[in-house]
Amino acid sequence: MQRLSEIQAAIQSGGLDGWLLYDFRGMNPIAWQVAGVPVGTLLTRRWACYVPAHGEPAWLVHAIEVGGLSAIAPGACAYVSWQEWREGLRALMGGARRVAMEVSPGGAVPTVSRVDAGTVDLVRSLAVEVVTSADLVQIADAVWSPAQLEGHRRAAQALIGVTNAAFAHVREHLVAGLPLGEISVQDFILAEFRRRDIQTDHPPIVAVNAHAADPHYAPRRDADTPIRPGDLLLLDMWAREPQPDAVYADITWMGYCGSQPPPRIKGVFEVVRAARDAGVDFARERVRSGQAVAGCDVDDAVRDVVRAAGFGKHFIHRTGHSIGTSVHGNGVNLDNLETQDLRRLIPGVGFSVEPGIYLPEEGIGVRLEIDCYVADGDIEVTTLPLQQELVLLGAG
Repeated sequence: MQRLSEIQAAIQSGGLDGWLLYDFRGMNPIAWQVAGVPVGTLLTRRWACYVPAHGEPAWLVHAIEVGGLSAIAPGACAYVSWQEWREGLRALMGGARRVAMEVSPGGAVPTVSRVDAGTVDLVRSLAVEVVTSADLVQIADAVWSPAQLEGHRRAAQALIGVTNAAFAHVREHLVAGLPLGEISVQDFILAEFRRRDIQTDHPPIVAVNAHAADPHYAPRRDADTPIRPGDLLLLDMWAREPQPDAVYADITWMGYCGSQPPPRIKGVFEVVRAARDAGVDFARERVRSGQAVAGCDVDDAVRDVVRAAGFGKHFIHRTGHSIGTSVHGNGVNLDNLETQDLRRLIPGVGFSVEPGIYLPEEGIGVRLEIDCYVADGDIEVTTLPLQQELVLLGAG
């Protein structure tokens, strides 16, 4: 188990006896990741791994699946019946009275809410208090290694290069009067990913005008939208290096298909830019002064700028998300809207900052996205340079 000493230190500092990892048929991917179960392992029965505050982790596995886990759990206890499962859990926890599991009171952090209510009831029936493992999950699954940080930085710079190339591609077509659509730009970006040896789990977002006002818009090959002079253009892309433990980078830039954007578009862009920078400044000031800062606090700092400009109801998603080996990781999100994420920004985690203002009735959507990493005593923006002005694509 990776980071066992750090996990156990956090268990101890949290006043816990241990962390009970539980899964049934893949419902808890956090348990697989933390326990180190290899992807593709055939597990069709309930299993548990108990990480005590002191000592070695212990396993409880169905008798027919002990062999499949022998490499990582050579001393696993086996059960067959439901009665043996219940008593096995009791023995596994060894008299523990307070344990963490993947639960989230009130559903506050859905990414950590992975254990079904019935199993939680069972554990509580053994006279054990169950508390959320949200903070432990950050330490075990959201902290980047030095190698992951370096890989993320490389992926970030590769994405910046792809963005520049994509805008140049659009500009060349517009200036030459050649036809161009969202799909063709998306295909160009994916070709650039292959050329630069980075990979993604989903094609990038290429969106013009009202499509940019739909945060999760996806271009359609069967209904491609042309890109024309005077259009507002959003490019949102995410990718990582091809290694299994590589960390994603995730950015969004805005362009205008002309030489002079309308005042309305320019004004909305400036509000989003100011909100983005306010979030980074707030987090950086807190971290540099040694103060704790929660994800919800950063979201508030960003959202206050948007509200003050009169666009509060048009900022309809959280400010940012955790980034890891999945583009949306299991660490702290910058969120006091969709959820209230009270988890702290701790050293070693990465996250996006991506405020947006969406005005579909005006055909305007502006989002700017950058990535940040919490270093010891500072916040590093890993996706430099920051976009300061709309990229002008010089036609019309």
